[in-house]
Amino acid sequence: MARRRISLTHRKQRSVLTDMLPFEVPPTFSNRGYYRFLRKNSIEIEKGKLRWICETTDLDQTMRLLFGIDPTAVIAVEVVTEWGKQKTRRSVPIRKCQMATIPFNFRVAHNIDGRTLSVVHPRNQVDVACFYATHSALIIYHTSVSEFSIRHPVSVSRYAYFKDKLHEERKDAVSGIEEEDREYEQLGSYFVYKKYRNIHRFFESHKYHRSEKKYDAMVQLDVSKCFDSIYTHSLPWAVLGKGQTKFSLDESKVTFGGRFDALMQNLNHKETNGIVIGPEFSRIFAEIILQSVDAELIKQLSNRNNLIHKVDYEIFRYVDDFFVFYNAESTHLQIFEMLQDILKSKKLTINTAKIKHYQKPIITEITVAKERISTLLIDEINPMCEEELSAAPSTPPKQNLVCAINANRLIIRYKSAIKEAGVTYGDLLNYTFAITENRIEKLFKSYVASDKSDRDRKRLSNALLAIMEFAFFAYSASPKVNHTIRLCRMIATSVDFLHAQGMPYELKHLLFKYVHDNVIQQLEKNTMSVYREIESLYLLISLSQIGREYWLPVSVLLRHFLIKEEDGTKYYVRPTGFMSHFSITILLSYIKDKVRYAKLKAFVEAHIIAKLEYMKAHCPDDAETLIMLFDLVVCPYISTTTKDEIGKIFGLDAAGLLSVQSSNDHWFTAWGDKFDLGKELDAKRSREVY
Repeated sequence: MARRRISLTHRKQRSVLTDMLPFEVPPTFSNRGYYRFLRKNSIEIEKGKLRWICETTDLDQTMRLLFGIDPTAVIAVEVVTEWGKQKTRRSVPIRKCQMATIPFNFRVAHNIDGRTLSVVHPRNQVDVACFYATHSALIIYHTSVSEFSIRHPVSVSRYAYFKDKLHEERKDAVSGIEEEDREYEQLGSYFVYKKYRNIHRFFESHKYHRSEKKYDAMVQLDVSKCFDSIYTHSLPWAVLGKGQTKFSLDESKVTFGGRFDALMQNLNHKETNGIVIGPEFSRIFAEIILQSVDAELIKQLSNRNNLIHKVDYEIFRYVDDFFVFYNAESTHLQIFEMLQDILKSKKLTINTAKIKHYQKPIITEITVAKERISTLLIDEINPMCEEELSAAPSTPPKQNLVCAINANRLIIRYKSAIKEAGVTYGDLLNYTFAITENRIEKLFKSYVASDKSDRDRKRLSNALLAIMEFAFFAYSASPKVNHTIRLCRMIATSVDFLHAQGMPYELKHLLFKYVHDNVIQQLEKNTMSVYREIESLYLLISLSQIGREYWLPVSVLLRHFLIKEEDGTKYYVRPTGFMSHFSITILLSYIKDKVRYAKLKAFVEAHIIAKLEYMKAHCPDDAETLIMLFDLVVCPYISTTTKDEIGKIFGLDAAGLLSVQSSNDHWFTAWGDKFDLGKELDAKRSREVY
């Protein structure tokens, strides 16, 4: 299928869709509902004012909650003309809003210690979006000064390209025209990036091979805990110079660098040491600082060491990884020492534990493993539709599905490839699953081209079972979020395909039972913890798609979410503290209004009230607190009484609560028929860039 493209207009709110959230948030969570609210009401921050369009006071209560507007602040009203139409614009000075907030932090599996990712407060997301819109040209300028960087913004995206089933299904049924308002929401990023979407593409590029031909050795260097260590004032230093910033502090605050610095502090509780991890705008912030490191390094090596870039050495940098090609060992040592000194001036350091040296042939262990795994999977999973000639000349030939997969042999050969290449499962699992997804798509195409006989159906079922056996085996060695997303996508596409093809019950449920048993095994193995929360939630919501026969027992849910039944009573307690917003919303989405989970839902509703009372009292400007308020007052699965209690916590009477509920029916969590797991997982494809 040819890739299609649509033109994009540069609305100020657009980056809220693309650059604000970590890739790893649960499938039910996104900014799409919030984006529609911002776009519908023309909400923006400009010239020191928060502004929105509304003919009445209906939005005032929602805006006061959303942006923390001072209760004494008067909302100004003026009539403006936009596109030939008169509209009522309401505004309040931004200084009357509480913009210093606490992000909603959550942890995911990463190396040994895990990694903390952040969802920044919705009000700060609007601030960042307006900063993008105002300063996009300066962002592109300051991320284009380095000769080393191989991933940096080069322009604002003008087009979105689509190819997967999500966009195929969303074409207008009559005209064949894509629906702009829906398609628009799947754009991968606000900026177009140069040059490599993934570091492994660099390893396979002509540029890499050319450097290997020119130089004898390569060393890979990594900035230690880059985002955790970044000092936000380093950005104005990078743009204006450290001396000029320090001696002209007040003047520097109104510059591009000073404003970006203040923006990053506001959304991270005024913290200057470290920046939030996850959103794309953080990578842009880091890129500007690292580009100044690149420029200083190339200058100092020339002036002090008489080393010329692309003559004596060549450096490529992908985010915070440096790849240094050289001939003489002395060159490598001089570069290392100089880079260390420059990074130190930015309060950054090289991670000496992760330095890797390569001599000719300069090929990484991962590249070797990728080649072996690609060959292995294509060899072992090779579905096709073969023509079988009939003995009778007048009878048309049969079209048979051919796909015999030996799961045990595949697993053993895969383990051997990993071991011999000297890599870990985690290093290659994303790549492995990408090829496996491709093989599943080929299996489906081969089946569709076959006669769909009983034998073909059984072969399809057996092939899918073998692929799932391999997938769950590989996944169990490295259950990270990005791997979980790919596994869930394989499950969802397989379930959808079997339903669409009208497969017999017994064949469908062979696969469904296998998926159910393995998901439970993973949930039991990785009981809810700070490192395994998001992965578990993906698996849980994926399991909910395969039918009522596979609903989990209450005991499994209680054990997984660390909920216990008090001794001698029928009440539930959670001794380990509050569940996160993600756990609460996914659990509600799973149990819905099912009678068997009625007591569990009653506990969850009481848990919500207790958590919100605590958070409102102790951290009212926390992103999670506000997101919970807006998501839960429109949740179809909790009672009106609970929603009224939530409203009271935030000082809302019945009319105020109704005003907030009527301002938007979908904020961050997609409830009920607004959620489609298959489409959400497909949408993740456009953001798999880092």
